[in-house]
Amino acid sequence: MTDDLRRQSVEAALARFASALETPRALSISAEERNVLLAAAERIRAQLLGPSEPVLTLVLAGGTGVGKSTLINALAGQTIAEASEIRPTTRHIQVYHHREDDVGQWTAELATEATFVAHDRPELRQKLIVDAPDLDSFVTKHRATTRALLKRAGLVFYVFSPERYLEERTWSVLREETEFSASAVVLNKVDRLDSPGEVEQISDDLRERFSGLGLSGIRLFRICARAHVPRVDGTLDGPPPLVDDMAALRAYIEHELQASEIAQMIRAQRALAIEHLRGELESVVPAALLERFDEVATIVAQRTDASAGRLAEALRDPLSAVEAEMAPALMLRRHEPFWGPFRAWLAMTDFVTVGITSLVRRYAGQMPADRAGLIERVLAQGSAFAVDDLLKRETYAIQELLYTRGLPIGRWREVTVGTPASSLLARVAAEIEAHFEVSAARLPHWGRQVIQVVSALGSIVVSGMVLIALLIMTRDLFAGRYEGFALFWHGLAMIVLFLLVLQGVVDLALPRGAQWLGTTLGPRTVRKALEQVLTQWMTGYRADLESDLAQLREPIKALETTLASSLGPETAEFPFLAPSGIANTNSRPIRAPFTDASRPRGGN
Repeated sequence: MTDDLRRQSVEAALARFASALETPRALSISAEERNVLLAAAERIRAQLLGPSEPVLTLVLAGGTGVGKSTLINALAGQTIAEASEIRPTTRHIQVYHHREDDVGQWTAELATEATFVAHDRPELRQKLIVDAPDLDSFVTKHRATTRALLKRAGLVFYVFSPERYLEERTWSVLREETEFSASAVVLNKVDRLDSPGEVEQISDDLRERFSGLGLSGIRLFRICARAHVPRVDGTLDGPPPLVDDMAALRAYIEHELQASEIAQMIRAQRALAIEHLRGELESVVPAALLERFDEVATIVAQRTDASAGRLAEALRDPLSAVEAEMAPALMLRRHEPFWGPFRAWLAMTDFVTVGITSLVRRYAGQMPADRAGLIERVLAQGSAFAVDDLLKRETYAIQELLYTRGLPIGRWREVTVGTPASSLLARVAAEIEAHFEVSAARLPHWGRQVIQVVSALGSIVVSGMVLIALLIMTRDLFAGRYEGFALFWHGLAMIVLFLLVLQGVVDLALPRGAQWLGTTLGPRTVRKALEQVLTQWMTGYRADLESDLAQLREPIKALETTLASSLGPETAEFPFLAPSGIANTNSRPIRAPFTDASRPRGGN
């Protein structure tokens, strides 16, 4: 991957991450948590957008008056930074670099804040030494600048003086920053101590404090930087101190840090920065959120039967009224399979018993034109308040389950607020309507036989009686007798009586009215409708939660991919890098090169 593509990929991933933090759909991220995540993202920006050539940034960090400026002068072998014993003098960053090293990004970012001093010393090739503003500065801008430098540092030398090494303002920064950069300690101004024993006592105290930060065995150099800054005539100032590791410090910076180790450290720092962002995201948005939600979904599913039972009880009377209202419609649908004269008879009786009443009620506005609307209106009469109360209780109960498991509830309120009682009742009505259509079309085998037999009997008997009556009336007409009208009325009466008998048989043989819906219609339809509402709530909430998690995690994966592609095959040389390109932070191997146990102490 080219340098330009790498930068574009990193910038795009960080922009997506920042956008996801600003506009989450379900996650609740506080301003403080957002700032922590953005700070971790900014650390990645500083690490991954540095020079493509492996140039190690060595930052001299410490409190006011500990001698950082004097130390950089000593390392440079000339006075490049103003030094002072009693006041902070590092207002502007001092950058000491080889003239052939790529410091373009540094120049662009710090042009107004840094002084760049170039040199030709080959032993400091690919090493950038930076004198940072004081960690305990009272100037907010200076502290912010130092923190920004620490974010992009590959190696930090924490500089102390005997009289100021316990400053809490300095240690408060160290507790946050030592996790991210390789570190070493410089105890400066040891010439102010009376004996080597005092030097050892303070050295042991510093080692113990850094051990408490997880840096046991950190490398420690005891020096008097002032004694190694040459005068104008090239001579050194004063006698050497009692303990002096300046030669070891120079050897470490100039010779022990070779190009391969520098590349290794830079890559490890970049991987660690990404892993740090992942860890901060995990602390704010745990990966187990979806598992916790699934636990809630299981509990909700187990509660559905009890909730549906309460709702069915609240709708018991309206459901009974619905069955009564649907009985005429069921009767009409029951009569549809019949045929022949008996079907005509049923149509006439149905119109008299049902049709006229329905027309009158519809004309008076008491019955909607559609059956689903009728069912919904009947259900809503006197029960809307009870349904609304049950929905609210369910909403609050699930909200409590979400809250106790650390899931955000803001989005839950938004998902559930648009579900009034009328919505649930409409679902119940739709379920009853669907069940009605299925039940009305379903008949047992013997029921179909009854329909066929009765329809056939009606056709044969009625047709036969009509035919006989016509024959007799025709005969009387040709015989000159006028008794046919009496016969007509007698035959009509017999047909009506016969059809009434058939209708009675049908009523006895086939289920009547609401019986077609079954005795469990109410509970079944209510449960299914409630399940639909709860599923809609849970599915919508989970989808938003998954979307937020994906939008936050995707940029981190993209950064890992960018880092892995920029590392190339050399990654295999560095065992502290996992296959994915992420540093193994549990063992903290990147600090090994800077511990007393891994290097000669050089006079300590």
